[in-house]
Amino acid sequence: MKRETIVLGAVAAVCTALLVAALVMRTGGHAGRPAQAGVTPEQEVGAPAPSPAATATPQETPSFTSEQNRREVTLFFQEADSESLGPEKRKIFLTSSIADQAKQIVVELINGPLEKGLLSTLPPQTRLRGLYLDRTGTAYVDLSSELVDFHSGGTDEEIATIFSIVDSLAYNLPQIKRVHILVNGEERDTLKSHLDLRRDYAKDMSIVDMDRKSAF
Repeated sequence: MKRETIVLGAVAAVCTALLVAALVMRTGGHAGRPAQAGVTPEQEVGAPAPSPAATATPQETPSFTSEQNRREVTLFFQEADSESLGPEKRKIFLTSSIADQAKQIVVELINGPLEKGLLSTLPPQTRLRGLYLDRTGTAYVDLSSELVDFHSGGTDEEIATIFSIVDSLAYNLPQIKRVHILVNGEERDTLKSHLDLRRDYAKDMSIVDMDRKSAF
């Protein structure tokens, strides 16, 4: 009887071992292993792979186009057939910084007019070195020495230069009340022996021909 009990126990142990081995083979060797947090389970054999569209990151739609992020400004250049300044429409980037918009306006003035019948008021060699706006609404425009070196001189020409800058800034940006011109970061007595550069200038639209017709 004792011998039969031993045989039956051995048979039972063998059966148990076979059953455990079968379970381990079926589960790929992971039977009884707890899932790790944050680990994605392996894809089930035979299951279809996810499509690229399902796994691709959606593309963000731009909040604006380059054209929507621009604003129209009016620049003032010297009229070829009079002593007045004539307006010309131009577009600049609409940024949150007033000083940055002012810089764009001055750069466009340096680039010169696009319309016929208008003349440049700043030598094209001029560079904008900097521009900042104080709390009182005064814009300090720092231009390179080429403004003076290549300027033709003369009272009318100096008036055109100064007020093309002043009026273009103050007309388009109400936050700017006055403009002070610097050359190479320093204050000068005059632009070219005539107009005083030691003072601030306010907008003067009396020298602007706002009724001028576009030549295009």
